[in-house]
Amino acid sequence: MVNNLIKSIILLQKENLISDMNLKKITAISNTGPLISVFQCNRVDLLKLFFSVIYITASELIELEKHGWIDEVKNLINEGLIKVIDSLTEQEKVTSELIAKRIALNSSSSDPGWENHLPEAEAMVIMKYRSDLGIQLILLDEKVGRSIAKELNLTVAGFPGILSWAGKEQILTKDKIKNLLQICQKQGTYYSNRLIEDIIDIYGR
Repeated sequence: MVNNLIKSIILLQKENLISDMNLKKITAISNTGPLISVFQCNRVDLLKLFFSVIYITASELIELEKHGWIDEVKNLINEGLIKVIDSLTEQEKVTSELIAKRIALNSSSSDPGWENHLPEAEAMVIMKYRSDLGIQLILLDEKVGRSIAKELNLTVAGFPGILSWAGKEQILTKDKIKNLLQICQKQGTYYSNRLIEDIIDIYGR
């Protein structure tokens, strides 16, 4: 996972989406996990720093409401940072269902219910097939979903990746990166201690 994270960051740098001297904001689509982590540690400012627009699907909005973050999401919608994709075409729905079932059937998946993987599958489909939106990155933390997104040739990063960019740009110290990930851990988000230590060793200061 750490190697994949590093590869994603290097790819973004090569595409000039992240520059040492001048941050260029990215258009992204996000699954619920990275947004929840941002809300858990109260660092919405990092989203505003790195992203011009973050798309989410209607199913993701429902998930965020279930997790108790609807007010935070509504604030970002009102500010124009988050945009909700209200509906999918029939073909997009079919493709999303196939991807969701692939995720559910994977031996590494923690949830065998394919319906629960529809939000991340829909995000992949939107990025893959709606080129008019100009989406450059999918924010996704779940291991199996990330693997399938990469099979679809999508550029992937998660919340740890966002913190890594902030560390590289000297916005966050290694102690702060560690602290933010531990705050998420304490609220139930799974980030392994090994991942945390590797990230701060590489990108912290």
